[in-house]
Amino acid sequence: MNTQTLLPALLTLHLTGLILMAGTTVIDYVTFSTFWKQFQVNQTKSLVLLEATSKFARINGIGAALLILTGIGMMALTHGIFGEQLWFRIKFALVIIIILNALLVSRRQSLKLRKHITDTGSTALEEINKAKANLYRFYFSQFLLLFLVIFLSVFKFN
Repeated sequence: MNTQTLLPALLTLHLTGLILMAGTTVIDYVTFSTFWKQFQVNQTKSLVLLEATSKFARINGIGAALLILTGIGMMALTHGIFGEQLWFRIKFALVIIIILNALLVSRRQSLKLRKHITDTGSTALEEINKAKANLYRFYFSQFLLLFLVIFLSVFKFN
């Protein structure tokens, strides 16, 4: 396979990884918001929605891996031509922040939420509300970071 074929193939897979990450984040947010609406009405039924969100992390991870591996492949094919450009360095840093945000913030807050959701008492309710607020901040920051990555990829300033 020559470079003229391989580079567009890698770019297509690279964009697929970005779409998987962004799409999974959107679906996770929608499910999370629906969970809170259902939690007000029927806590038992809402737990099914919370459990469903745990499956999205794997898809997000696959998207991140695809994004990174194809990015490395494209850098190898182009001999690192983009690596020296400012837009790429910012984009690369943002992708790392997106991945770390998902691993460190979302995962921890989701685990705290799952732990406290079955507890009773005012302490549990306080912890649930903290986790809820932190998860909403996580989604806002993920959406902003994903937007910035797409923006930088389109405009490629120097």
